[in-house]
Amino acid sequence: MVGGRGVPLEGGLRMSVNFQDSEVQAAWNDVFSRDKYRIMISCIADNFPQKKSLMVDYADINTYNVDFAMYVLDNPDKCLESARKTVMSLVPNISRPGENINVRITNLPRDAKVDIRNLRADHLGRLIAVEGLARKVTTVKPRMTLALFRCARCGTEMWVPQPGMLLKEPMMCSNPEGSCNKQATRFILDDKASVFIDTQKIEIQESPEGLRGGAQPERITGYVEDDIAGEVTAGNRITLNGILRSVEKTDRDKSTVFETFLDVISVEFEQHEYDEIQITEDDEREILRMSKDPDLFDNIVRSISPSIYGLDSVKKAIALQLFGGCHKEMDDGTVMRGDMHILLMGDPGVAKSQLLRYMSMLAPRGIYASGKSASAAGLTAAAVRDDFGDGRWTLEAGALVLADKGLACIDELDKMTDQDRSSLHEAMESQRISVAKAGITATLQCRCSMLAAANPKYGRFEEDSPIADQIDLPPALMSRFDLIFVLTDKPDKKKDTAITEHILKAHQRGQVRMIPEGTRIDGVDPKQILENTDNIRPVYDVEILRKYVAYSKRMTPVMTEEAKNIIEKSYLRIRTMGGDGSSVPITARQLEAFVRLSEASAKMRLSSVVTDVDANRAVDLVEDYLRRIAGSDDGGFDIDKIATGISSKDRNKMDVIREIMRDFGGDGLSEEEFIQHGESQGIPEAEVRRAVKQLHDAGEFYKVGSLYKRV
Repeated sequence: MVGGRGVPLEGGLRMSVNFQDSEVQAAWNDVFSRDKYRIMISCIADNFPQKKSLMVDYADINTYNVDFAMYVLDNPDKCLESARKTVMSLVPNISRPGENINVRITNLPRDAKVDIRNLRADHLGRLIAVEGLARKVTTVKPRMTLALFRCARCGTEMWVPQPGMLLKEPMMCSNPEGSCNKQATRFILDDKASVFIDTQKIEIQESPEGLRGGAQPERITGYVEDDIAGEVTAGNRITLNGILRSVEKTDRDKSTVFETFLDVISVEFEQHEYDEIQITEDDEREILRMSKDPDLFDNIVRSISPSIYGLDSVKKAIALQLFGGCHKEMDDGTVMRGDMHILLMGDPGVAKSQLLRYMSMLAPRGIYASGKSASAAGLTAAAVRDDFGDGRWTLEAGALVLADKGLACIDELDKMTDQDRSSLHEAMESQRISVAKAGITATLQCRCSMLAAANPKYGRFEEDSPIADQIDLPPALMSRFDLIFVLTDKPDKKKDTAITEHILKAHQRGQVRMIPEGTRIDGVDPKQILENTDNIRPVYDVEILRKYVAYSKRMTPVMTEEAKNIIEKSYLRIRTMGGDGSSVPITARQLEAFVRLSEASAKMRLSSVVTDVDANRAVDLVEDYLRRIAGSDDGGFDIDKIATGISSKDRNKMDVIREIMRDFGGDGLSEEEFIQHGESQGIPEAEVRRAVKQLHDAGEFYKVGSLYKRV
């Protein structure tokens, strides 16, 4: 032990103890004498300069001496310089000027971790840890740390340290015997012999899940140097351990307001999903207790936006989406996504947006974006040019990249332009974003689930028209959703009464919750109102449910033979509905949806196996969605309604209309003539008109007066 002990103060604070230089060096000598660090230093000596960083766990310093550990946090410059000298003395084979071994401290204590928005002047010069998302990252550039100058008159060599960004030249020649001593002369920079290190500039932003309300995420710039430069890419969730410094604004007029930046000592990447969510031992006990509840699934569904009445099927689906399936990597490198995508198509006023906002709050890592105000660059990645990259183009991560390993809620999907929507195709299927902008070619990860909402083409669903015709989304995008729900708003006395009572009860409960406890109001019993509206309260608190979801990500359930057989039989049964092959009732994409949903159901129970209960739950959800969106007149399914936008039945009728045009339409045919020929082949009038319109819209027919002609 070295130095004195900290003096306890009121409120549990400790007064910092001052350590002399010799005591600091003695402390490092004792820390580095451990076998663990002796081996690491020996490895550096054998592999220098390829390996030139010694990673020091802060817990080891704290174990050695608590007071010294606190002193390191308060005086990092002094302590790290002493640590470097100590390590250098143990590695004798380093002789070249400017060469150095970096001492990088990791695993800082919780009280040293500071939110970006809470950084204050008190933190200047201290060793702190900042968590967040890498929003912008520059290219790695060399920075001169030690410059070699030669006197133009006598050739004397002078080494000049370069601590800042501006090159510093010697004031005069250092040769005492030369004729140029103390005289102005010219100095030549030998850039080949000078010492360079790699440097990279990073802009880190607060994690979006930690924000509440309409708060704007705060950002801070960090400088990463030497052997850890180039490890960070845009979108990474990282912890930067470094010293907070200040720099004067480069204004013409001097200012007393300074800018802050982080001089990065070490970078820690996220080791596990949702590292930012702290799960205590009490939380873990509560989570394990919840997992054994036989009504767990129903309780979780009831905890999802309980102020919204009904939508049971939708809530069941998004509850499973919250947990997600399993990410798999095959022997040949093929990656199978475990994240699910769900689309809600509905009339105005069915609470789609409300549901999306709630889910973005409930998910451990959630992003909400509105398609009406979002561009392709805002969703994927943007190439920006500003002073951050010294006037060069840099990548800025979009909403889907920020939602990596989380949930992206995109409202008003139908309001996006076709160009913006096309950027979602790769993000949904491959779960990555390929960027080729402003000379930058990069691939960013966006391993997230997508919950999207859109309105029908004509504002409200029409009873007479097929649902597939009323969805104004390209089939290529539609086919990438695992589940599609159509929510209609139709007058129904029984249902309307229930919705009305639910909404009014919700408002009444909200009013009672706003009044001070113990307030008496004539004619109103607040306690009775709270009891009567208890069903609107979520079964599980939002915070514990977020932790439950985060905890479930540790599970990787394996499918049992029984579950596999159920999914296989269901898939093959639906495939046989196609009969002679004239229609495709279901594709392999729906088979993968079966698997992902069943895995999510098992993860919800914190189970290591997918059972028959999970498989049946997945089958019921997929078949329910197919029945609503891709159901055919004969009671079967026709996935072509989603995959191609045209059902196989309609496609056959279009073929008949094409034949009629080829056989009888030399000079063109009127709509009435098409109807006559079509009815002779057993096609009703309404369906003939529809097929002719589809061919006209597709550009195969054009109209001259009342006649249709072939293009």
